[in-house]
Amino acid sequence: MKEKAVKVLKYVLFAAISAFCVTDTAEVAAAVGKSVDKCMEVVIPSLFAMMVISSLFIRSGLNGHYPRWLGKFSRTVFGMEGYVFPIFTFGMFAGYPVGVKMLCDEYSAGRLSKRRAELLSGLCFGAGPAFVFGCISRQLYSSDRAGLIILISNIAANVLLALIMSVPLRRTFQEHTHKRRSGLSADMLTDCVMQSGRAMGRICVMIVFFSVFSAFFSRTGAAAAGELLEKLPDLDRESGKVIVAALFDVTNTGDLPCGDWLLLPYISAATAFGGLCVMMQISGITAGRLSLRPFVLLRSAAAVLSFCICRLITPLLMVGETVSVSAVKAEGVSSRTPVPSVLLIIMTAMLMLEFDKKRERNTA
Repeated sequence: MKEKAVKVLKYVLFAAISAFCVTDTAEVAAAVGKSVDKCMEVVIPSLFAMMVISSLFIRSGLNGHYPRWLGKFSRTVFGMEGYVFPIFTFGMFAGYPVGVKMLCDEYSAGRLSKRRAELLSGLCFGAGPAFVFGCISRQLYSSDRAGLIILISNIAANVLLALIMSVPLRRTFQEHTHKRRSGLSADMLTDCVMQSGRAMGRICVMIVFFSVFSAFFSRTGAAAAGELLEKLPDLDRESGKVIVAALFDVTNTGDLPCGDWLLLPYISAATAFGGLCVMMQISGITAGRLSLRPFVLLRSAAAVLSFCICRLITPLLMVGETVSVSAVKAEGVSSRTPVPSVLLIIMTAMLMLEFDKKRERNTA
């Protein structure tokens, strides 16, 4: 009965979104255009290079070469293998899907069990500095101090969560004594670039779709959600609507009122959580091989921890901030151009076609 109700709900939601796309084409077009601009100006420039580097990091076997003391520290403190600890630290700075992609590569190579990869996926996760400073700190506050507070809160939340999860991680600890082969080649670089290009395509398509979903939500359930969240400290109805929208797509935090430092803990929590759009991106990257249930639970816990930490440290780190809230002038106009991202997409597509032709000739 429950499964049937969920199935009916999915069909109703699909029909409602379809009707919204047909009846309100101007709103849909505006949402899609805005999301495409985000992909071109923010997502691709800040994420593509890190996707390629992270893929090379795993494929080349470099993460398998680490000092013995690092392996002991990682196992004793976090219950992680020595080759997983670099993924944990790298994943907190590289951008949302990068850490999970690296874990998925390790799982595909047979070096991680499915259960262990699922648990670690909720820890090896974080927004990149380009997103935090570019889309939040400078856009909403015209100050790097806000971005620094968000990064510290998110990293501290991840570390605390990793310490808590060290108990179950130690129970499933996997030590691999064999040495990995390490090396780089032109074919490896080409393959990593192509895989990263395909991953970026899936990410951008998901962002575009969720922009339509967010527009649909703002027309239907946003008012009720805003009324519900305005009961929380420092939130009004409009800010509550934006926070709920950020749970679908974290880039919606850029629609919050400029210069309101009281909203920073909520922004930090939304950044730590990532949003439903990021989760669907991760699902696309893992191709359904890893369950998202542990990931959602761990990121929800990280969001709560990040909120509390941000609320504690903001007064301490704001001591030297002399700019008043009323004097903050957010950078509403961006000088970035989408031309480099467009050229990058074209070059990646050409590289994919050339590589596919070469593969066909080799198999013929």
